[in-house]
Amino acid sequence: MSRRKKTPVDFSELGGFRFLHFGTEWIQGGMRINRPYQLALDYQQSMMALMLFVPEPKEILQLGLGAGGLAKYTWKYFPEAKTRVVEIAEEVYMASRMWFKMPDDDDHLETIFEDCKKYLVGAQKSADWLLTDIYDAEAWGPVYNDVPFYRLCRKALRDGGVSSYNVFGGEDFTKSLDAISEAFNGHVLVMPEVAEGNRIILAKNGPKETYPAELLDQRAAELTASRKIPAKKLLKMLRKENNFKGDIVF
Repeated sequence: MSRRKKTPVDFSELGGFRFLHFGTEWIQGGMRINRPYQLALDYQQSMMALMLFVPEPKEILQLGLGAGGLAKYTWKYFPEAKTRVVEIAEEVYMASRMWFKMPDDDDHLETIFEDCKKYLVGAQKSADWLLTDIYDAEAWGPVYNDVPFYRLCRKALRDGGVSSYNVFGGEDFTKSLDAISEAFNGHVLVMPEVAEGNRIILAKNGPKETYPAELLDQRAAELTASRKIPAKKLLKMLRKENNFKGDIVF
């Protein structure tokens, strides 16, 4: 059995931000140095649009750690939830601890060192949220990006659970969207491309339902105030990108 090649890790700093790299110029995560527990990158904020549909998760599963931005955020601002992070590379975890203020594991945070696809096989109906951000050093796209993988993701969600996927924009986006849509029977929403070139796809495990405009607007206001996230902006982006004026069908 061949051993996994270690991921080269380093960081850079610019304009009050610190960025994680896997031996290339590609950014694999980042934080504001003076606000380390808030989400620093636009694509990370877009991934959190799923909170508009499940605002109070109890179990959060994250695939891929990076600089720890998402894990730190849910640990800090959703302390009532348990966050499990699956990361294959211990060296990435150590980098997040040394340079990006990743907290110790505790009752609300668990780090699991395993290939995420293998982990999903035994993780059926275990999560209210699933956050998937899985890139390697080459950063050519998500490490797993096919229908069988996304079906495993769906099985990991509880009934009514929601997931978000960080994928490439541009020409590669259609491939990811088609695969996720097939795995989730078309129950998907999309976010617009952000400055980093990424796009986020949301997918839900369960029947489509209508989320009334008043409910979403109220949730967005509450989440903006309590969870340190621009939820009202995310809701506006979500409506525009999916051609909804008020209510959202998801």
